[in-house]
Amino acid sequence: MNVPFDMNYFLAFGFIGICIFVGVLLRAKVPLLQRFLVPSCMIGGILGMIAINMGWVPLDENLFQGIAYHFFIVSFISIGLTRTVPGTGEKHNTRERLRGAFWMGMMNGASMASQAFIACVMVLLFGLLGVVIPLQFGLFLPLGFTQGPGQALAIGKAWEAAGLTNAVTIGLAFAAIGFVFALFVGIPIVNWGIRKGYSKMGKVELPDYFRRGTYREDQIGESMGTMTTHSANVDSLAFQAGAVGIAYLLTYIGFILLEQFTGELKSSTWGFFFFYGMLSGLLIKFIMNKTGSGYLLDTNTQNRITGFSVDILVAATLISVKLSVVWDNIVALMLITIVGGIWTTFMVFYFGRRMNILGFERMCVQYGVNTGTISTGLLLLRVVDPEFKTGVALETGLYSIFATPFILGAMLVIVYYPQWGLNIYQQMGIYLGMFVLTLVLMKVFKVWGKKAW
Repeated sequence: MNVPFDMNYFLAFGFIGICIFVGVLLRAKVPLLQRFLVPSCMIGGILGMIAINMGWVPLDENLFQGIAYHFFIVSFISIGLTRTVPGTGEKHNTRERLRGAFWMGMMNGASMASQAFIACVMVLLFGLLGVVIPLQFGLFLPLGFTQGPGQALAIGKAWEAAGLTNAVTIGLAFAAIGFVFALFVGIPIVNWGIRKGYSKMGKVELPDYFRRGTYREDQIGESMGTMTTHSANVDSLAFQAGAVGIAYLLTYIGFILLEQFTGELKSSTWGFFFFYGMLSGLLIKFIMNKTGSGYLLDTNTQNRITGFSVDILVAATLISVKLSVVWDNIVALMLITIVGGIWTTFMVFYFGRRMNILGFERMCVQYGVNTGTISTGLLLLRVVDPEFKTGVALETGLYSIFATPFILGAMLVIVYYPQWGLNIYQQMGIYLGMFVLTLVLMKVFKVWGKKAW
């Protein structure tokens, strides 16, 4: 067929749409999926992965990796563009919100550092048993669990370009197993806590549409966003998406200019494109606020863009996993993820029980975040706080302020340790030091006390 334009990415996007639609149908019909609140993007992504690996769909996995990478960046840009609406969460004073956000930030940083430390230990243990695996293989544990599929994909792509065979698939496999912990371990823990009465909201009965995943026609009432531009001029969604596009373009231009001054950028530098994309979003928001036009950035619409991007990202990453590569590395993959998952469960549970106010709710968020994404963290929170009345959802939007120094510090070591000449023992010392620092800070700021629940 003589096709005038390259349609492959849109064909792949159409296949993702089919997968998500099937996931929505199965979630609405299968009680087991409802019980564990498995997102439709994950259900569809797994089915799509099977279809691609069986050769039933003639689309290349690289198409889905490309889609996942770009939507990962878009999700961070839209986070940067999202405005904080004054007056939200009035029932909680600012000091307590910051305290909760600080605790969650320390948990996120501790998770990243300790998972990286465990990864190094596991690589050394495999070496003692005569099984040699690259250190990067193990370091996909914090990238896939604490950072999620987008980061595993971005860094995996850089490592693959540097010579690590099948790095993207391995990274995405780590992230997929992280989701298994988030849902199939996280949901039972949440239900146990509700039965024990640890939830501030008491025994919560989830509405049928929450478990089913779709509204009935008479239940529809929640709006996607607010129109900030008149449709006779420009559709509001086009304006909001345009802001995302501008931030993406600014980031790309920045990288090109940097390359002009420093020479060709290393593949690892492009792995941080998402971070600079978020900074570009923050810059646009800052300029618009200063010029009095910040109100045109609608918070709800930007939240929907973030959610949309994460759903596409998760589905696309799962679809692009090559099962043959996973099978070839199954022993190391399973052992590292099981040890990492057990540690993360213990750590978050232990410190959550020692947070005296809203400890259970905050623990739910951090367990979902440190095994999946912010979306899975909020999913677990909604089981115990369906209407986000506790204010913990707002803290979730703030905790990255406190976590960033640890996350970025660990990321720099993980990505640049070859260039910096760091051996595995030096890295272990850095990761352990970061973990200990989070514990010290929790003690100093009194968010690690006696067992509270």
